[in-house]
Amino acid sequence: MSRGYVPSSRTIPGPDMSFVRLFDDLEAGWQFRGQYAIWTGSAKGERSRYTLLERHGDRVAPMAYEDGSPVFHEIKANVPFIVQGLMSYWVTFNSDAMWLDTPSPEGQYAFLAVGGSAGKPSAATIDWTCTHCGHPISPKGFEVSPLSFKRFLMQADEYAAEFDRSQEMRTCTDCGTIHPAMLAQSREIENRTGETDEA
Repeated sequence: MSRGYVPSSRTIPGPDMSFVRLFDDLEAGWQFRGQYAIWTGSAKGERSRYTLLERHGDRVAPMAYEDGSPVFHEIKANVPFIVQGLMSYWVTFNSDAMWLDTPSPEGQYAFLAVGGSAGKPSAATIDWTCTHCGHPISPKGFEVSPLSFKRFLMQADEYAAEFDRSQEMRTCTDCGTIHPAMLAQSREIENRTGETDEA
């Protein structure tokens, strides 16, 4: 049975990334394949270590099923998001991204791919979400070179450190709430899903 033509002078190409190695290599961090910037993670035990949140208006939506079912989700261009356990800031790209969250034998596998088209992403915005009103705090735009995604990550981390040191930067201009230092999004953010807490 013919499954496609490969010139006899060439070897048959194999998979570029081993599924098992991809997720189990905790030191891999961000990798770059073609037009994609790819991050993979493996969490043991508590599977909520990596959680994707999207911000829509002043509400935050967790992209996860209550029963822990696998999630394969397209993050639309210009939609702010954060992966808790990976990044300490919210990011908005001018290109789509793909998110995979699936159970593993020991906990969770997670996968984030950004890019997929020539020259994208070319711009990003970093900010934080007010834990009281959901308003963006201290947004800053960055140019993203297709060949220097790592540089963007370094700039984002530097800006996050600056945000952490400055109470003025952490103060919401809409309601005056001071965002907590250490940059990790608190449980208060996870509760902003559009439901009203019981008194």
